[in-house]
Amino acid sequence: MLVRHRALLVAVVVTAAQIGCGDLTSIRATFSNLEATRTVYAMNGTAITLPSALAIRSTLAVLINENFLFDVAFDIDSTGKVLAYTQARMANQLVATHRVGLLVSDSSFAQVIRAPTSGYVYDSIATLPFGKTLLVDVLEQSCGGSFLGVNVRAKIAIDSVRLATRSIYLRVLSNPNCGFRSLVPGEPKD
Repeated sequence: MLVRHRALLVAVVVTAAQIGCGDLTSIRATFSNLEATRTVYAMNGTAITLPSALAIRSTLAVLINENFLFDVAFDIDSTGKVLAYTQARMANQLVATHRVGLLVSDSSFAQVIRAPTSGYVYDSIATLPFGKTLLVDVLEQSCGGSFLGVNVRAKIAIDSVRLATRSIYLRVLSNPNCGFRSLVPGEPKD
């Protein structure tokens, strides 16, 4: 009987030591955060063969076409302001879309280190001013079985705009892990 108690005591001590060194029950990220610079072109006034949108989870600049394989599309209005359109704002009621939320933060790109869980306006349009950060919350269909949720989050900032070519130069950081909120380079912890 004394041997069993000692074995139990050893197991408790080892478990406590492991927990003290890290949370054994935490969910680890599958992917590192993706950081990129991308060039997109205004969806109006440019060739349809130029990318005018972003696929947030991959940070790729993509075309706007009948497949709607993007999350956020970009345009430049008559005053030179950059507008961001969610996928649902670009489609009609006959196209199946997913929800995308936008939130403009007064913080700089570097200052935004964690995505908020509220405040987003879904299926909308946002003006993205210089010096501000656009936070994006994509309700990703492929995250259906994730314990942390179906949200894929990212931040976007304008580096520059060239009105002559209607091109928009962006910085993007995406956390491709379902339900994670960290928006800093490297492997996310949450």
